[in-house]
Amino acid sequence: MDHTGVERDLARLREYEKEAKRLYGINPEAFQEVVWNWEEFVERFRRTEKETPLQESAPFFMGNLLTEQDCFPEERMEVSVLLHDRYVPPFYHSLKFIKIVCALRKGFFFYLRERGQDRRFWMEEGDFVIIPPEVSQAVFSAEEGAVTVNIIIKRSTFGEAFYSLLMENDDISDFFWQMLYSKGNERALLVRCGRDERLRELVREMCAEGLLDRAGSRAGKNLVMKGYVMLLFGMALKEHSGEMESVGHLSETDAALPEMIRFIRENYATVTLPELARCFGRSEGYLSRYIRRETGKTFRFLLKEFRMKQAVQMLENSSCSIEEVAAAVGYADISCFYRNFRERYSMTPMQYRNIRSRISL
Repeated sequence: MDHTGVERDLARLREYEKEAKRLYGINPEAFQEVVWNWEEFVERFRRTEKETPLQESAPFFMGNLLTEQDCFPEERMEVSVLLHDRYVPPFYHSLKFIKIVCALRKGFFFYLRERGQDRRFWMEEGDFVIIPPEVSQAVFSAEEGAVTVNIIIKRSTFGEAFYSLLMENDDISDFFWQMLYSKGNERALLVRCGRDERLRELVREMCAEGLLDRAGSRAGKNLVMKGYVMLLFGMALKEHSGEMESVGHLSETDAALPEMIRFIRENYATVTLPELARCFGRSEGYLSRYIRRETGKTFRFLLKEFRMKQAVQMLENSSCSIEEVAAAVGYADISCFYRNFRERYSMTPMQYRNIRSRISL
């Protein structure tokens, strides 16, 4: 693969980037601080440059919320790649998915909104930042020839692909637990890779596959893109775990959440809310409200989620009967297991096993 050609193609300015670059050249001072919308940027621009006319609406995208529908044109796709818009004013926005921002060529500024304050970090070429859903953040790149790549991952996809990583008992796995389950996140993970050429090559290949190559089946492309993401994370954790830095606000109550979630996950077959409350020295009422407030989900919902995930693992990788699977994941009532499984996967356990068996063949 001609990686030089890939970067050259990605480095070409799009028309709206040219307009953003023109405004930056006229008044770079207006781009020095992050804004919330186009109107705020116009006000800042006119403080120091009153002669240049500006449009009423933004000539480039400056939306405050991006959903999965915005970034996944095909519903079945689980990983998507988008180029970051260069020279566009840094503006705060939040996401309904997980985003990895990679400095493929040259660097960028990353902004994080933390307890009402702006924090700014410079990311060197080769570095990347992992941003959880619902975090107010911004990225700004104004270097000629810079290529900043957004890798978009559905939250459910990340949880399934990196489940083994979540079971580690360290700061990185705690960050990922909070990323998947906490509602009020104000954190991000900075990964300083020191221009690791193997990681940059992976990002180039993802760009070639996701942005430049439109051929091939959707199912095959989706599988390839998921594989690239797993390789990217695996190599980064293997080679650069010491250069990973979690930034942002983490309260004492936030810090307890990963340990609780891990306890539920490890004891999904038997754990009850009273047992969890005793283990963490809290009342049942407090713990129930805490889990609901922090995750947006009830204890019962989380428990059912973990049981269903273990059930599909057993259906795919064991010859246990449906009754044995149900008992192993904590269901004494087989009809309750069937009902919950159908609610989660829109099919019976046997239908799921048959479909997965055909796929594996």
